[in-house]
Amino acid sequence: MKRVMKTGRTTTAVMLLIVLIVFLISTVVLPVKAVPLDTYHSGWKLIRETADEDGAAFGAVYDLTTSGDFAHKDSSTVANGGPYQIRSYYGGGAGTEYQSVGGAWAFALCGKNYDVGADNTIDNTFSFNIIGWSRINGMLQVIAEGDCVLGTQAVITYPDDGADALGALVDESSVTYTDNTNTFTVTNKSFDGTVAGMMVYVTGSDLTDGYYAITMVTDANNIICSGMSSSGNNTDSTVQCNPVFWADTINLDETTKWPSVAVYNSGDNEMAFIVVDMTGLEWVQFVVYDALPEETGEAGDVTVFGRLY
Repeated sequence: MKRVMKTGRTTTAVMLLIVLIVFLISTVVLPVKAVPLDTYHSGWKLIRETADEDGAAFGAVYDLTTSGDFAHKDSSTVANGGPYQIRSYYGGGAGTEYQSVGGAWAFALCGKNYDVGADNTIDNTFSFNIIGWSRINGMLQVIAEGDCVLGTQAVITYPDDGADALGALVDESSVTYTDNTNTFTVTNKSFDGTVAGMMVYVTGSDLTDGYYAITMVTDANNIICSGMSSSGNNTDSTVQCNPVFWADTINLDETTKWPSVAVYNSGDNEMAFIVVDMTGLEWVQFVVYDALPEETGEAGDVTVFGRLY
């Protein structure tokens, strides 16, 4: 009788242990669903599609006295100028990249420079506001505001999908330069795609190396530039056209509204970026203004990229 009772107690203990193991297994989150601690390999995402300014000022886009709630958020997709949604994961299958809604994000900004500064540098500017929302019941929250200055690090290939190589449109050597008309000539139509207002970087004998603005595209073989400093013709010029440049300086307004915003600028015309703690936010949008190519000193076609930091 004692043996039977002991056996019964043993069986019960084993069954309880099995139930406990099954319960633990069923409640464990599989590693594939976890956000990785190492975010070094996080890829860049398109946060704002390429476009000129959204309005003359931030208030012209979002009037916070009447449209400061989630219901008035731009409902467009990023490709059509709308805000970016930070999802709990990105992609699918082997290319899935997991994101933390509450993590820090880094943002890089770039634009086209349409006129060169008095000191012969690429330094067109534009202004921006970073705004965000929590979920569908959240109010619009202004995170930061400021302006950007373009440097000379060209955007060779956009990092969203590699398809839009707006940088490096032209990279030609042995170009003929005619001094009295400020004309550069090639024979292989390599100037195709350039437009008046774009910057070209030129070098060659009897002229001063530097950036110059295209004033006229006669045809795919001939461009005319302004402000040339030269003393004669040559046939050994090089002409490079990288119309899109990364912002190398980000200046934040002293009234930045968010507890954790950090800016990392470059003193060497290299890419600058801004890091924002996105805790509590699911949506982010860059509202761009003061970005019209026809206005002296203002950049155009501004694009914003971001990634988990």
